[in-house]
Amino acid sequence: MLEALEQVGGRGFVAPAAWGMFSYRLPPMVSPRSREGDVEALLTSLEELEKTADSTGTYIYLEPLNRYEDHMLNTQQDAVAIIEKGGFKRVKTTFDFYHMSIEEDDISQSLKKYKDYIGHIHIAENHRYQPGIGSIDWERHMKTLKEIGYDGPVINEGRVRAEDPKEAYRKSAEFIRQFI
Repeated sequence: MLEALEQVGGRGFVAPAAWGMFSYRLPPMVSPRSREGDVEALLTSLEELEKTADSTGTYIYLEPLNRYEDHMLNTQQDAVAIIEKGGFKRVKTTFDFYHMSIEEDDISQSLKKYKDYIGHIHIAENHRYQPGIGSIDWERHMKTLKEIGYDGPVINEGRVRAEDPKEAYRKSAEFIRQFI
């Protein structure tokens, strides 16, 4: 995938820590591996991917998922700890506002604290629908992105809750543009 990305001018790909999707919040509530096994699986896989990313000039954007979707990486701190432990240069994090609204104490504080690790941004409301119809403080968080100098991709990953999906996306894009 990284080699194909290089050929078409891509920068990288988003990779959740899906090396054994599981949630402690749902049955069977017992992990398929130990915590140490999870860390080893991540480090080994990312070590291999890092080599290809380095040779192609691309990145792996590690995406923490909320506790209801996976158990391995839930917060930005979890992802950064793996990046630092592996000494990875071609691995960054995906900051997904939907997952962050569940797991982070404060989205803007996490953006500031881990700004050097941001590779990719996903936006969606706290309920996974289009920005502008939920409770995320978009003005504050988009301002924080400007303050920390983030100028990379911001991808609307929200689902649509509306009679007219095209109109809903148009309105959502207008809503977000006011903060950019």
